[in-house]
Amino acid sequence: MKPKTWKIKKTDPQIRELAGRHNLDPIVVQLLINRGLSEGDFDYFLRSSRLDFHDASLLPDIEKAKQRVKKAVSGREKVLVFGDYDVDGITSLAIFYEYAKNFSEIFSFYIPHRVKEGYGLNKEAVLKAKEDGVSLIIAFDCGTNSYQEIGLARSLGIETIVIDHHYLKDDRVFDFVLVNPKRKDSSYPFADLSAAALAFKFLQVLTGDPSYQVLDLVALSLICDVVPLSGENRVLLKEGLLALKSTKRVAIKALCKVSGIRQENIDIFHVGYILGPRINASGRVAHAQESFDLFLTEDQSRADKLAKQLSEYNQLRKNIEVQILKEAEQRIQKNFDQPAAIVVSGENWHPGVLGIVASRLADKYSRPSFVISFDHDIGKGSARSIQSVHILEMLDKCADSLIEYGGHRKAAGVQIDKGELENFKEKINLLIEESLGPEEFIPVLDIDSWLSFEDIDIGLVEAVEELKPYGEGNPLPFFAAKGIFKKSSPKKINSWFSIWLSDGKRTLEGMVYDKEILEVINCADNFDIAFSLKLDNYHNMPRLVIRDCRLSRGEG
Repeated sequence: MKPKTWKIKKTDPQIRELAGRHNLDPIVVQLLINRGLSEGDFDYFLRSSRLDFHDASLLPDIEKAKQRVKKAVSGREKVLVFGDYDVDGITSLAIFYEYAKNFSEIFSFYIPHRVKEGYGLNKEAVLKAKEDGVSLIIAFDCGTNSYQEIGLARSLGIETIVIDHHYLKDDRVFDFVLVNPKRKDSSYPFADLSAAALAFKFLQVLTGDPSYQVLDLVALSLICDVVPLSGENRVLLKEGLLALKSTKRVAIKALCKVSGIRQENIDIFHVGYILGPRINASGRVAHAQESFDLFLTEDQSRADKLAKQLSEYNQLRKNIEVQILKEAEQRIQKNFDQPAAIVVSGENWHPGVLGIVASRLADKYSRPSFVISFDHDIGKGSARSIQSVHILEMLDKCADSLIEYGGHRKAAGVQIDKGELENFKEKINLLIEESLGPEEFIPVLDIDSWLSFEDIDIGLVEAVEELKPYGEGNPLPFFAAKGIFKKSSPKKINSWFSIWLSDGKRTLEGMVYDKEILEVINCADNFDIAFSLKLDNYHNMPRLVIRDCRLSRGEG
């Protein structure tokens, strides 16, 4: 079993006092504190609703964007709406379409081809826009750092509005309309909205209507773009998940049907691991226009056909991914000498799955991983990082070895000349080695608290579930218990094993999915467990979902 470092947070000495003031379980108070919340944030986190959405007019440049779009509509200009090819970009465009569909002769939509054009605004698209008589480009989920392309558009007499959530690379003065809450001069109370959430805000400003009918699309973007589920994002997602369960949108019904999901049961897992990959699949192996078309159609039969096609693309994506991962692993095993970063490359690997392969490698080796595909002398690649490495900051220090790069803390894209590959490998490894100690390459399991079996009951499980939805920035609560021993032999039930465990005072049922964890439990007389809580609805009792196990150390 792959060893993990258990990082168990210290109990706040004031939790009982805080719990009394807010009528909360002390363990829930500890969980809230662990997620960086102050006492003043407790009510907003637990009890907020759509009534607590922030005022869209506080977003920088949103009034300028509104006025420019209104001017384009009244002047019957040609407007090109440009978006990214992932779930966030596609849902952003689908949300804006709620406004644009009333002016079909004015607005046209464009999603670049991942392989042929790459991410974001590009010169060819701008030149084509000029040929088509476009006088305004609106870019969703891209464009924040596209200074050259926006400059080209300006030189051709085309104005640009950017509605985006990506980080600004530098402090240069931008002379275009930029609706981005990460701007340093932004007065918006929350900086980490997805692009689709920003499109929702823009729709509110454009229409003067709450526009709650698009919250299902906002939920898709928040989960699939892995934005922090704190602050307003948490409220948007709570409302968006409710909308997904009841939406009449034919695209959602078709995706659920082809995936075998009951719409009323949709949760974060279904979106992140079943629906989201299907929406992304067309952009990875074909063209994202097909996913966009799915969200535009109101015909259920057409939606069903498009959803079936997306499922086929998703299977193709999986097959390509498996092959590239196999080749990457072969290269790594041949040359692996415990580097600080994995940098692996191949010829003509499909660019649509490089990010997924990089993620698999980062998880397996607990190191930032770069997967690069070369077409002749130019390589394009994706990077995925680990908890302790801010990958974009590292790339900033390697900029002279790269043609282009961009991204976030945990994920990035790069473009590199083949002649610079070895220099880049050397630099990125040296930088990471200098910034991390050896222990930081060991996977970390963040645990919220030690917990006695005596404190676990249905009330606690229900109280902990009030913290849902879980995700980035609001992880599933993990607990640890020490000095545990088994009271029964494991029993196989579907995909998991049931085993009764005791701490000497109380016995509870554990659910084990990992056979390596089961081996430790079977072999050890006394062990510590890391677990999450789950309610057994049939027997109306709590269960422990065992996430890790180690020989008992007697600490805590």
